[in-house]
Formats: sequence, structure tokens, C-alpha cells
Amino acid sequence: MNFSRRMRGVELDHAKGSRLSETLAMPAPETVVIPLKQHIGAPCEPCVASGDKVFVGTKIGDSPAFVSAPIHSSVSGTVEGFSEILTAQNELVKCVRIRNDGLDEHDPSLAPPKVETKEDFLRAVRSCGLVGLGGAGFPTHVKLAYKDMDRVKKLYVNLAECEPYITADNREVFENVYGIIDGIKTVLKWTGIPEAVVVVENNKPIGTQILLLHLSQIPEISVKVIGTKYPKGAEKVLVYEAGGPVIGRGQLPADCGVIVMNISTVSVISHYMKTGKPLVKRRVTVDGDLIAPPMNLFVPIGTPISNVIDFCGIDRERVNMVLAGGAMMGQCVIDLSTPVTKTTNAVLCFEHYYDRDKSPCIHCGRCIRVCPIKLSPAVIERAYDMRNAEALKAANVDLCMNCGCCSYVCPAKRDLSHKNQLAKAFLKASQIHANGGK
Repeated sequence: MNFSRRMRGVELDHAKGSRLSETLAMPAPETVVIPLKQHIGAPCEPCVASGDKVFVGTKIGDSPAFVSAPIHSSVSGTVEGFSEILTAQNELVKCVRIRNDGLDEHDPSLAPPKVETKEDFLRAVRSCGLVGLGGAGFPTHVKLAYKDMDRVKKLYVNLAECEPYITADNREVFENVYGIIDGIKTVLKWTGIPEAVVVVENNKPIGTQILLLHLSQIPEISVKVIGTKYPKGAEKVLVYEAGGPVIGRGQLPADCGVIVMNISTVSVISHYMKTGKPLVKRRVTVDGDLIAPPMNLFVPIGTPISNVIDFCGIDRERVNMVLAGGAMMGQCVIDLSTPVTKTTNAVLCFEHYYDRDKSPCIHCGRCIRVCPIKLSPAVIERAYDMRNAEALKAANVDLCMNCGCCSYVCPAKRDLSHKNQLAKAFLKASQIHANGGK
């Protein structure tokens, strides 16, 4: 994958209206619905039964798979039972339903982990249930357990937050800069990575100054300010923009000597090491054309999105579209009972939205010019419509990061980004079929 120095992408109105909104603690609902898969990798199986008493932080789901992360209760109460929901990612996932007793009692077994070795550290990160909080949901302990860690020379801490509306990570800097710094130091100490760079877009001047002030006497942690052209927060793009290596096809960042972590993720590591309290809530930006002013909330995992909307005083009768995540890569919520998960960094509610009345492709090439990976979305669309797996492979559809730039600039209003994802799934299924189901 070759990038030109002039980075591709699109200029957006970032609409960071909640950047100065102090995070409020949202009360837990009467019942939480906690999915047993909130990450990339294997789903968890329940380790509680109907009628069991649980506390805040009680482990309710786990898996023996390496690429997975345990799930914990966000409330104290009683397990009502199990159900299945269709998530915003269009996956049918098993859930644990817990009736909140309102006591907010923490599990008495919770205690700061004893960490004396790298293996202890990795076990602690896994026990926390931590996944990437920027939205991807990759289990953090897996990322930090790279087999050749001696090759990794730099940790990039992602504060780009390039999606419109979302300010959850920026607020972490305002409200918990010491936790961020401690988390970065902890990762460097136990992984042996010699230095870290916090990468921030230049539309966050106050957050940048806070970081520079607190990091001025910490030589192993620096700050790199980059431009705001979307999607500079994407992992491969961020590393390149910050002066790092080009991460090639099929490579992990660690294969190229770097690791990327979201800034809120490193902060959670600090909190867990000090308290032993796992990940049971997260900061969520609530914005859109139906809320004034926009808000940031600490929301217990498993809280139905309907409760978030009601807490913010949004008139449900006027809501015509809800997104879980950002305006470019977020997923449409088809059922407001869908719960907030570890990867839900925003809930966006709109009465008015852009009507994509599609027309035929006019072959203008705009989608090609803006693609940060230099793909040809129009070519991919035609190949998918013909169900031509070989053409899709030749078009490198598997490299698409689903940033949405192609759909954003298309004058014909074609859903190119959506087609790219369908094409990726089709190509993967075709390859599995060609290999005899393996």
C-alpha cells in the first residue's frame, strides 16, 4: 500500500459541539442487557445462571479463546435470564439480562491486580475486559501480547477522534490527564516499548495544550499534532501521518515496529491497575439536531439507547435516525432497546438527515480521488454487482477501512461504502467456498 505525501480523504465540518461539555454520570437503568460479544473475536459464554446475585464488576461471561475478552456486570442485582438481540453491527448476539437492585454494590472480590511480570500485566489487562474504546473493539491484551515485542519501538496513542460530533476522547484529556499519562507509562513499563507519541488533530487546541503542559518533563512521551482531513484517526493513516512506517497489506502495526492504542483505552488500564474495577461503563457523546446542548455521559454498559435518549430530554417522536458511533462510520440503530456496549462512543439522534436518492454512476472519479487507500470504489461496486470474486480480489476490496469517504463525495449519492462491505463479505465467502469450506 503506497500513500502519497498529500493525504487523501475529505474535509468535514467536525461539529464538535460537546467538546466543552463536562461528562455527567448517567444513572443505571432498571434492567441492563449486556451482550456477550462486545469485541472482535470469539463471543463469551455466560458464567452465571438465572436467579444469580451479581455485583458491579462480577464476571458474567468469558471464553477460552485467546482473541476474546471477558464481560462484567455494570450493576448489582439479579440475573433475570438470557436473550438474543440484533446489534447495531447487524450481529445476533446472546445477552445477559440483569435486574438492577439500585444498590450499586461492587463485587467484594475486586482488588488491584498484583503485577510483577509482563505475563501478570497481560493477564490483568485481559481480566479488565478491556477492548479498544475507539470503536474497533480489538481485545487489548492480544495487541500487547505481540510475539516479537522487541521489534516494537513506538507506541502511538490515538487522540485524532476524526469522526464528526464525537468528543469522548477529548474529554478524557480534560478530565483525566493524569490517568492517561499513568496508563501510557504502565504500558511502556511492562511491554518494554521505549517511547510513546500522542497523536492529536489540530482541532483540539485546548486538549493539546493540556498534554504539552503535563508531558513537558516526561521525555519518553511526546505529542504530535496532525491535520484534520478525515479519516486521519484510522490506524494505518494515523501512523503514516505521524511520521511512522507504511503498514502494508496483511501487516499488523506491530509487524512494522509500532503499536496503536486509543487514548481512553490507556486511561482504563491505569484505573484498573489502581482499583481492580473492570470496564463496566464508558463515556458516550450524545449529539445530533435534536439535542441542545450536546452532552457527554458516563453510561453503564448494557443501558438501552432509549434510556440515553430519554435522559437527554430528546423527544422520541421526532427521532427519525439514530446512529451508534460517528456520522461517517456509525451504524444505524433499528431498535432503541439496543444497548450501549464497550465500543459505543457516541449516540447521534437526528430528525432531519440527508436523503440519498441514488442515480447512475457518472464516472467522475471523485470516489477514487478521496480514498485514503487508493481503491476504486466504483470499480468495486460494478464487480460486486456482477458477483465477480476475481475482479474484487484484483480491486483490493479487502483493504477497505469503511471510512465512508467515497459515499460522502459521490454526486450520484451511491452507497459505495456499504457496497464495499458487502463485497468484502462476498469475497471472503467465495474464498472459503473455493477452499472447501476451510
